[in-house]
Amino acid sequence: MKILSDFDGVWTDQGGEARFINESFVLEVSRDLGLPVEVARSEFEGFLRAAHDEPDRHGWWPRGFLTAFVDEDELLATGAVCRYLDDGGDARGAGRWRDGIQRAGHGSAHEYGSEKFGPAMRTYLQDHGHGLVEGSLGLCQRLRGAGAELVIVSNSPTSKLRKLFNDAGIEEGDGLRLVGDARKWWIENDEPCAEFASRRVHLDRPYYREILAREQPDLVIGDVASLDLAMPAAMRKEGALDPTMQLVLRQGPSSAAWAVGQTSLDRAERLVDRCVSSVLELEGLVENR
Repeated sequence: MKILSDFDGVWTDQGGEARFINESFVLEVSRDLGLPVEVARSEFEGFLRAAHDEPDRHGWWPRGFLTAFVDEDELLATGAVCRYLDDGGDARGAGRWRDGIQRAGHGSAHEYGSEKFGPAMRTYLQDHGHGLVEGSLGLCQRLRGAGAELVIVSNSPTSKLRKLFNDAGIEEGDGLRLVGDARKWWIENDEPCAEFASRRVHLDRPYYREILAREQPDLVIGDVASLDLAMPAAMRKEGALDPTMQLVLRQGPSSAAWAVGQTSLDRAERLVDRCVSSVLELEGLVENR
């Protein structure tokens, strides 16, 4: 059995990192705009709720295309809030934030947020480290023993994947391959698209398609449905991937309800076949295949 797995959010837990980045952003805004912290935090949360109310406008927008929705990944929160402000959002405090960010010397909220995001992430990783979820070593050993082939496909660099697996005592080879810089986020053109739960999801992702076509996995697992699972779902439907291939969502506390609900649809129409709470459940899926 060949498993094609995403990395961050599947083999790592990013919840703490996302909460730290959001709070760091609030503290920066409080300082730069001269707002009480509790006011800045309350207004940030209001902007984020407003962004969640319009997920087709808010999320990750590389190359001018929406490649993942704000309600799928906690790490998209600050970017979505900044886009909400730049788009003229009118929730309480929005005008004050725009004016304050401009007075602080920034041309847009996006520019301001981009400046704050990287340092906050680096501070979190420096203070807390970055490692695989507990039990990953044993899982990889058992998957190898069961004859499964595990291919980790990530937008992160291969060097990052290799270091984190090595730190956990897991070496590449013997059933484990690491494929970094996958560019799942890269959308070439506006069409084709597919609609899932009224979400318009872009499918012209040539780099990810090429990887999937080459690997021909029996199971794909990821934590962001539009980014990780929509492309293999479309390829399964069109016959480019095996019709028995499984699509698995690693479900966390912040997973989008619309994505989790995909499991109740007919197989031909859904982009999630089942949800698991941890990557450690892969062992059971291999055993039951």
